[in-house]
Amino acid sequence: MSQFNYTFKILLLGDGAVGKTALVHRFVHGKFQKAYLMTIGMEPYSRYETINNQKICYSLWDIAGQDRFKVMRGMFFRGAMGSLVTFDLTRRESFNNATNWINEAKAESPNQLWILVGNKNDLEDMREIPTDEGQAKADELGAISYIETSALKGTNVAEAFHLIGKTLLETRMNV
Repeated sequence: MSQFNYTFKILLLGDGAVGKTALVHRFVHGKFQKAYLMTIGMEPYSRYETINNQKICYSLWDIAGQDRFKVMRGMFFRGAMGSLVTFDLTRRESFNNATNWINEAKAESPNQLWILVGNKNDLEDMREIPTDEGQAKADELGAISYIETSALKGTNVAEAFHLIGKTLLETRMNV
């Protein structure tokens, strides 16, 4: 018998350099690391928690965002239960590409849930995406929520992961 009641495979999706690795590193290790190497293919992480008296394993898959890795991404998407579809609040192109990320992931795991995450909200003077526009996009794409984060400061990072974990748990327990 597993030591966990549930294991949730959760993808971190989005264009390169939107902060996916910084977000997962902040969540798993509790700190921000300034220097990152570009993710090649996929980098796995795990975090273990108890939610509503259920032992949960977050199996977090940090997916490379550069186009040159697109050919291999499909195999990483299979079996995903949820995704944090991340964009950079200071880069409109990364926001516009969120739809593509969701469609690509749904092709392999059509029943997954996702949260739209606007990262780098600490860079307010460089912001290109207002909160209401992010929320409207999340509603349009059928996301379970929209949340703005800062991996640098830790703002709403744990909340984003906990929200998807709690929602997945509720979904699984009601099956």
